[in-house]
Amino acid sequence: MKIYTDDPHLPYKTTRLNALYTKAEIDGLFAKWGIKDVYWHWDPEHNDVYVMFKIHEEIDGIPVNVSARVDCPVIWDHKTRNRAEAPNWNISMRVMYWYIKSHLEAAYLLQSSKAAAFLPDLSGKDEKQTLKDIIIPHISDIQKLTALPKAPIVVDQAEET
Repeated sequence: MKIYTDDPHLPYKTTRLNALYTKAEIDGLFAKWGIKDVYWHWDPEHNDVYVMFKIHEEIDGIPVNVSARVDCPVIWDHKTRNRAEAPNWNISMRVMYWYIKSHLEAAYLLQSSKAAAFLPDLSGKDEKQTLKDIIIPHISDIQKLTALPKAPIVVDQAEET
C-alpha cells in the first residue's frame, strides 16, 4: 500500500526541511543518546533508505549488544501533468526522524532499554530481516503456546517442627 502526501493521517506533510538535513538530525539524535555505531544505506533512486545502529547496554546485569535496522518509509507525491509519481524524501525522512526520536525518548522516560524500545527493529544474523519479519508470520503459533507450569513449592517438614 502506498501512502501519499495528501493522506489526511500523514503527519509532517508541511515540512520544508531537506531530507539530508533530517539525516544529519538523526545522526545528532544518535550522538545525544550515546549510540556510536551508525551505518546509513542511502539509495533514494531505488527507494531504499535505512539506518542500522548498534545498541550496547546492560540489562539486569547482562551485557546486550544488538543491531537495529530502521527502514525509511516511502511517502509518495501523486503524479501530475508536469511530473511522474515520485517519493517525497523530505517528508519520508521526517517520519523516520520522529520514529527514532520517540523510541529513544520513550526508552529513557519509561526507564526501559533501547533494545526493548527498538525490539521490532532488531536485526537478525543477515541484517536484512528484523525481528518483526521473523516473528509476525508465527504469531498464531506463539498464541497457541501454553504457559509454563509453575514449579511446585516444596516445604521441608523438618523445618516446620
